[in-house]
Amino acid sequence: MFSVTLQNIGKKFYGRWLFRNLTLTLNQGESLALTGTNGSGKSTLMRIIAGQMNASEGKCFFEKNGKKTGYESMYNHISWTGPQITLYSDFSLEEHLALHFRFKKPLIASTDEMITLLNLEDHKDKKLRLYSSGMLQRVKFGMSLFSKSDILLLDEPTSNMDTENATKMLHLLDQYQGERILILASNLEREYSNMKILNLSQK
Repeated sequence: MFSVTLQNIGKKFYGRWLFRNLTLTLNQGESLALTGTNGSGKSTLMRIIAGQMNASEGKCFFEKNGKKTGYESMYNHISWTGPQITLYSDFSLEEHLALHFRFKKPLIASTDEMITLLNLEDHKDKKLRLYSSGMLQRVKFGMSLFSKSDILLLDEPTSNMDTENATKMLHLLDQYQGERILILASNLEREYSNMKILNLSQK
């Protein structure tokens, strides 16, 4: 069993609180959508959970089989994607996936199968700098979704995608989330229509 707990989390920038007194626990298999206006702190909260940014107050901690786990050992438990994720633009998709899965365990044994599922098989040898923004979004989405993890963090995962590919990616999410905790930051209702919602604009 795996869980993540936010305990009185708050974040302050330049004398202004984005959010404060956030307390919640998510257990294995549960999902939460973070919504709110631009600047309400959705991406910031995701980065705090991922260990990429410190909270101004409160704490975030994880439990694996009843034992608390700190950030120093969380790398293999978290997979995530968001606007801050940078890809190696001079790598092809095949090269990038091969590098990524040297550090993360894959859910699917074959990278060719991943590429097909992402609807990028005709572009697998092309350098990523030649990809459209929507194609790059699919690469980031796939790297996160197809990595074995206990918690899946998705920040606006289909924001640059056309409707057809967005629908395909969200269907893949339904298929491959499994028992992972899912936290999704979005203002696109198509991404969170069936999820529990935390609106940060109201915090």
